[in-house]
Amino acid sequence: MSQPDLDPEQYPPIDPSAPIPDDPRELSPETPDTLPEAPVEPEPGEGEAGGVREPA
Repeated sequence: MSQPDLDPEQYPPIDPSAPIPDDPRELSPETPDTLPEAPVEPEPGEGEAGGVREPA
């Protein structure tokens, strides 16, 4: 897997030993209090990869 060419000044390497900040900042005022329901994804049909056949 190749890494994209990112500017190290704008995207410094991640230090896994660095502490995680407690306050990730306030959310935007337009952010809703609750998230909408996730859309229902269609199930694969018979014969498609990952499809499940009905019992006979």
